[in-house]
Amino acid sequence: MVTMPVRKGFVVTSGFGPRWGAFHWGTDYGVVGGAGGAPIYAVKSGKVLAAGPAQGFGRWIRIDHPASVGGWESVYGHIIPEVKVGQQVREGQRIGRIDPNSATNGGVAPHLHLEIHKLSWVAHANRVAGSNILDPHKALQGAKWPERHQRESTAMFGIDISEHQNGLSLALAKAEGLEFVIIRLCDGTYKDKVFRSHLADAEKNGMIVSTYWYLRAPSEGSTIKQQVDVIDQQMAGRRDLGVWIDVESVSPSGVKLLTKDDVWQAKKDLESRGYHVPGIYSGAWYWEKMPGGEPSMKGLGNLWVSNYGRNASGIPYVLYDTDGGDNHKGWSYPLGDRKPDILQFGSNGNVAGFKSVDINAFKGTATELKAMFYRPGSPAATPTKDNQTTKEEPMSKELKQQLDRIEKNQIRILRQLGQPGGWEQGGSRTLYDLTAAVAEKEGVPGTRDTMKKED
Repeated sequence: MVTMPVRKGFVVTSGFGPRWGAFHWGTDYGVVGGAGGAPIYAVKSGKVLAAGPAQGFGRWIRIDHPASVGGWESVYGHIIPEVKVGQQVREGQRIGRIDPNSATNGGVAPHLHLEIHKLSWVAHANRVAGSNILDPHKALQGAKWPERHQRESTAMFGIDISEHQNGLSLALAKAEGLEFVIIRLCDGTYKDKVFRSHLADAEKNGMIVSTYWYLRAPSEGSTIKQQVDVIDQQMAGRRDLGVWIDVESVSPSGVKLLTKDDVWQAKKDLESRGYHVPGIYSGAWYWEKMPGGEPSMKGLGNLWVSNYGRNASGIPYVLYDTDGGDNHKGWSYPLGDRKPDILQFGSNGNVAGFKSVDINAFKGTATELKAMFYRPGSPAATPTKDNQTTKEEPMSKELKQQLDRIEKNQIRILRQLGQPGGWEQGGSRTLYDLTAAVAEKEGVPGTRDTMKKED
């Protein structure tokens, strides 16, 4: 078997073949916005030959794969090694992470440069077209993605969004490993303009979905009943989706405006109209300083809490692991008398090309999360043979078509320039090599046929 060196959601950002007047001897894998800190995995079992600084790679890892697993030597560039020379590694084992410093890879977005050699690595200066270097993307056709449990945490990751993320593709978010989304319904009586389009996108792409209501205090000008009227309009008759109550409304001077009674009234009004209320969203900065003192969470349902670490920018699961993973301090900090069920651990997640997205973790299974998010008895909340596991949903047709188009365009360009190994009728030269050969023959100064056989 063979395993991909990166997690599902990565795409080819630069393929094997002619590039920028030279030859690119590997395949670059990345994500929109850069993949700094993302883990990388051994494509096969083998022995580490090199791990550290290397000219042109920043830092690299070289692994020799024995004949018993089909041979090869794999090379991983622009990375931070987490293994040592001489170490035996197994297929799919995490061996390092992508270096977030773009200065190590020519100034482009952080990515993995992967090379696969039939026998052993050859220095760039000694390479020729048609040598023992394989096209990694072709060599890895049919490879499995690394298993979810192979990262540091078994948590599921999701985002919460509003019209501020208008245009964010939840198909791409799903492909990048995000499994759930909580969508804003309204802010008081203000309707979120893209709630329905976000909802349609999420459900089309098989994400686990819930909603939230940014509760405004009656002292701000609208009653709780008036706000729930707006929720009725947004939901358009649906009662299967849960409605979280977002408790964080403050005055311009920073005074906390909501009381325990307001929160309970909001929950009662929702439930009186048939809505499922999964629980409360808030943070210690608000809940502990509410008028009348910190309320108990008893009877209010689950707790979704904001508790950030460094709140750095990056890939959600990388940031989570960096801030402690399943030992993140936020999991052990209670509001009232309850510890978090969902942890919002940052607001600067890089998701589907957006760089300031709220990111969340849930330590449980998809079945458990669905039971929390959806109204009891609704189809999505009821375990079946198809939804009892946490296996990833198939890629959406729309996203698959998009990725197929990108790959076909790459292949088309390579064919126009000359596939690796060149054109037979051009002496196995690529278009670039052939142009240089013609130029030398015509006497253009400074040109030479690099593939001309010497006597």
